[in-house]
Amino acid sequence: MIRVGINGFGRIGRALTRIASTMEDLKIVAINDIDEDKKNLAYLLKYDSIYGQFEKDIVLKKKKLSVNNNSIKLYTLDKIEKVPWSKDKIDILIDATGLSRNIKKSKSILRSGVKKVLLTHSPNSGPDFYMVLGANENKYNSKKHNIISTSICDASALSPILKEIDEKYKIENGFITTLHSILSYQNLLDGSLKSVSNPTHKWKDYSLGRNSTLSLIPKNTTSVSAVEKILPNIKNKLSGISFRVPTNIVCGSDISIKVRKNLNVKELKTFLKNLSKNNKNIYKYEEEKLVSIDHLGTTKSLVIDSNYLNVLQSKYIKIIIWYDNEWGYSNRVLDIAKKILK
Repeated sequence: MIRVGINGFGRIGRALTRIASTMEDLKIVAINDIDEDKKNLAYLLKYDSIYGQFEKDIVLKKKKLSVNNNSIKLYTLDKIEKVPWSKDKIDILIDATGLSRNIKKSKSILRSGVKKVLLTHSPNSGPDFYMVLGANENKYNSKKHNIISTSICDASALSPILKEIDEKYKIENGFITTLHSILSYQNLLDGSLKSVSNPTHKWKDYSLGRNSTLSLIPKNTTSVSAVEKILPNIKNKLSGISFRVPTNIVCGSDISIKVRKNLNVKELKTFLKNLSKNNKNIYKYEEEKLVSIDHLGTTKSLVIDSNYLNVLQSKYIKIIIWYDNEWGYSNRVLDIAKKILK
């Protein structure tokens, strides 16, 4: 049984807890969040506006949160290093805060007895390894890699398919446009760029301070740079842009790339359909004409929308993918936790 601690009980932290409750080989034993209102933390786990009510018995008793009789220590400390993770015999700590300062502090946590630390973001430096399942897990070295970035939701979805396309047809260059649902740092009404929910974030694009529910908001994206950390062989071959879109969940990416080897639409469809058959945890090949919300709760890393696959002049590929940026991503984070501690 893998004993897991979670630092940060926001959208990803709560999704991890819900998913872990269904696993027999892994359990959450400690959670830390800066919100001192523990009743509210239990409430947010039980009731979710996107995924609905959590159909598990949830009981809060002083410093412990019980989920279906699984007792979880609940801390409300402001710094990751203050939490007694080693006393709770944590095997692996998942830092779901996105705070860069926690990377340096993770080294002291490892010295205290925690075996591995996972970061649910993709910082420019600090991690020993950046891992996306279906893309580069074979390069993981258990002796060298102790602080591991599980990258970001966009790269978790993009990296596997880009890896396969590059190996099969050789990517020359291209663009990726990401349609990303709104995030908590954005404003409901036009206002300051300073985020109340995440004060460590800093932006210079005034458009990101605008009402998030009324407009498509174009912005620069870190998805391409995150993918390059996973697939260094395609570095400088891709560029991209993102749009914050006024939906609550499920993202999409428009992949438009030029490849070296010739192919046609039929060949591309056959290749991607076979890819999904052989990697069922990572891919789904969808032939129904669906909309983004239809992919809510998918456990796959990505869903290939076969209706819009296209090839122009034998070298230009168009692929549309969908992914649940919380649920699908959180499933992969826990899969990585189990993989590295086998």
